[in-house]
Parts: sequence; structure tokens; C-alpha cells
Amino acid sequence: MIADSSLLESYFNDFFEGLHRYAYTLLRDNDDAKDIVQSVFLQLWRKKDLLQIRQSARSYLYTATHNHCLNHIRNVKKRKEHETGSSGATAQVYDLQKEIEAREIKKEILTAMKSLPEKCREVFYKNRFEEKTYAEIAADLNISIKTVESQMSKALSILRTSLSQNAKALMLIWLLADGFTQLNFIL
Repeated sequence: MIADSSLLESYFNDFFEGLHRYAYTLLRDNDDAKDIVQSVFLQLWRKKDLLQIRQSARSYLYTATHNHCLNHIRNVKKRKEHETGSSGATAQVYDLQKEIEAREIKKEILTAMKSLPEKCREVFYKNRFEEKTYAEIAADLNISIKTVESQMSKALSILRTSLSQNAKALMLIWLLADGFTQLNFIL
């Protein structure tokens, strides 16, 4: 039992700076470290009539400071997890919406591709879905690079026309025409 307030004042004067430095090494925040040590002494003051220290006062105060610091770190971590968890859920919903839109656009493009002439569709598919270069397509299909270029131009023109209803798909086709060779870049 620590009923003597002068004893508590003595503990405060003797140990505050050392406890503050110790708390700072754990928390790396000066204000939080001071708050923790003050909290330890406040708790000691509130429980002074009930508290029985069976070890040295120094040992008790350092242990209490250590435990308060760990609780503080745990609470800060939980708060951050909660904050990022909330924004994480919003981001997941947003990502899900984008994925659904991308699937719809891809489905619309695949449907529109059915209207392409066979050779044109094959060249477009190899370039945009298999990510092959014009030279690779020319070698695969035994045609010239100029033929691949003209087939791609024809495919993009037809797709622009058939997809004009859907602005996002049209934008995608324009991006594809401007040199983006990966359909998955957007999808």
C-alpha cells in the first residue's frame, strides 16, 4: 500500500525521465511517451490505497510503462486496421464494379468481332488477345506484314462502327488503335 503522497512524488521525480526515455524507445513519439508515463503515475495515484508493490518500485514502474506502451501500440494498430479495412471494402466494391464493366465490354467486343471477316478476325485476335506482334502474326499466317497492317486497320474500322453505341468500348477500341497491344491493359 502506497498511502504516502510524498512517496509518490518522490517516485515521480526519481523515475519520470528514465521512464519517458524508455517509453520513447518503444513508441518513437515524444508526446505519446509522456502521455504513457503520466498515465502510469496517474494509475499509481488512483490505486495508491489498494496497490501493494511486491517488487522494487523501479521494476514495477518500468513493467507498468512497458505494458502501457504495448497496449498503446496494439490500439494504434487496431485503429489503423479498422480505418484501412473500411476504405479497403470501398476499394473492393469499386474494383468489383470495374471488373464487371470490363467483362461486359470484353463480351461486347467478342460479340462485335463475330461480324469481322474471318482473316480480319484472326489477325485482330492474335494481336489483341494473344499479344503477338505484326511480324509474328505474318509468320503464323504466312502473309506479309503489310497485309497484317491492313487487316488490323479494317478490323478496327469495323469495330469502331459496330461498337459506337457503347462509349467505353469505343474508347477501348481507340486506345487499342493508338498502339496499346494488350487488351488486358484495360480489361
